[in-house]
Amino acid sequence: MDNFGENCFRYVPVRPRDVHWGLYVTGAGCTRIPPHVPYPPARHPELYDFTWSHGRTLPEYQVVYITNGQGEFESGHTGRQSIGAGTLFLLFPGVWHRYRPLVEHGWDEYWVSFSGRVMENLREEGFFLPENAVVHPGVTGVILEPFQRLLGRLRDEAPGFPHLMAADTMEILAAILAAAPTESPAMVAKGPQEITAFEDRVVAEAMRLIWGQSHEPMTVEMVARQLPITRRSLERRFRAVVGHTIHEEFIRCRLERATRLLASTNLSIQEVAVAAGFASTDTMGRVFRRLEGTSPREYRSRHGRPIENQ
Repeated sequence: MDNFGENCFRYVPVRPRDVHWGLYVTGAGCTRIPPHVPYPPARHPELYDFTWSHGRTLPEYQVVYITNGQGEFESGHTGRQSIGAGTLFLLFPGVWHRYRPLVEHGWDEYWVSFSGRVMENLREEGFFLPENAVVHPGVTGVILEPFQRLLGRLRDEAPGFPHLMAADTMEILAAILAAAPTESPAMVAKGPQEITAFEDRVVAEAMRLIWGQSHEPMTVEMVARQLPITRRSLERRFRAVVGHTIHEEFIRCRLERATRLLASTNLSIQEVAVAAGFASTDTMGRVFRRLEGTSPREYRSRHGRPIENQ
């Protein structure tokens, strides 16, 4: 499987500085399970050991990537699902689960356990959810290569390896997100979907133009001319795919930009309105009161963080 061996794993002592880094790896491994061999392999700590009849609940996250063979996975959020080569599943702390290769097939697996406030933030923001734990990216170097790098770092223990393993884990998570077929409703509500999520390429291009140019004066006619398509056809297709109008998407984009600037910069309210693409501070204020239930100034007071003077 890689130069760390066909059946290897190691658990990592976690230092306070690793926790403060925001994401830390607690263990990783790669295992080849031939047909008719008991699963899981022996010698794992009690925390990680489990049986199919009882399943398991972890206090941390874990990614398991199957690169060969067949099996099954089950959790309280996903139900039981078939697993094949190129399937990946994400385990969540506090969520019961179980998985195993089919006896007649066996499987090859890579896995990494990790935790930290970075992952908690990603989960809270809806990037990763227990009901979407199973992803089918296929057997791809985009995921396999960071797994192999991570295992090499774990073997060599060169200076800085805990933080470098955290970076490898983030690369794996980014690849998982890219492989997910759709974004969660929570993420769609926060901003634009990935362009690849839209099968209608005209709508995808319209979305790219809106989020790339809406800091400037923009109308539906201006978007339609750049595609090119008639305004009526664009509005009809956009609403059918996205579920709301192009004008509403303008507002969502400008509001997202304004809230970010209010929370993270010391720009004046007028400067924020201009940078976000609003026609005036009054226009921005009306949007904030309608959609956020507060004024821009009050939003900054609640959500902003102190900005050091330059």
